Amino acid sequence: MEDTDLKTRRGAIQQIVDGPRPKHEPEVQAAKDAYDEVRARSREAPMLEIRFRDGSLEAFDYQSLHHAKSPHEGKILLRFGRKEVIVEGKNLRRRFTSIIEHRQRYISEGTDEEEASKPEDASHIDRITIQLVPEDQL
Repeated sequence: MEDTDLKTRRGAIQQIVDGPRPKHEPEVQAAKDAYDEVRARSREAPMLEIRFRDGSLEAFDYQSLHHAKSPHEGKILLRFGRKEVIVEGKNLRRRFTSIIEHRQRYISEGTDEEEASKPEDASHIDRITIQLVPEDQL
């Protein structure tokens, strides 16, 4: 085999390796979610990380989570000291359970494109809001 033939093959292989990454299919996303859940079960998460669409992060110590409420499938209310985290989306019951068991390592706001690519029964977070609770409501 000539040296130029070998270079051509390496170039073609490199193009495949460096090519665009495949879009995650629902099965792949479900597998990633299952991995995250099993990994979290192997050890408790010390903090719940909040990931916002704009790239900013905030984390809360699970030890300060003293009240959690899910009035319906599309909303979760979490009280960490004087701060209340309001999570809005769809199919959030499993997330709620993971949070109250201190197994959820993070929650993140999703995009409309992500929601469209998920199965109908998958959870999706549209918005996360953090607000200060007035002292008279503590």
